[in-house]
Amino acid sequence: MLLQLQQEILKIKMTITSKVTKIKIFIFLNIIILVLLYNIPLNLGILNNICIYKIITGEQCWNCGMTRAFLNLIHFNFSTAYQLNHKVIIVFPLTIICYLYSWYKYIFKGRRCLK
Repeated sequence: MLLQLQQEILKIKMTITSKVTKIKIFIFLNIIILVLLYNIPLNLGILNNICIYKIITGEQCWNCGMTRAFLNLIHFNFSTAYQLNHKVIIVFPLTIICYLYSWYKYIFKGRRCLK
């Protein structure tokens, strides 16, 4: 009985340590991602022509300008982001929520998104 209790305590300690490690990885990776995204220059010419639909048809799709809008939001240029694509006010928060939820599942539920 005492041995089972010690084993359960050890499992709980390992789970807590594992969660703390995952949280540290989450913080570290997100700092790196934010620094990298923040350092992408907004006037980079390649960002203007990355839509395959626009290249093929010559017309803008519903998502044209979303990458530049995301980068402008990260640089706190809210009006420019809105001008590039009005849907950014819906898509950006949903993207952040989905991203955080996937990390939540990984850290606290132990499930990975990709199988």
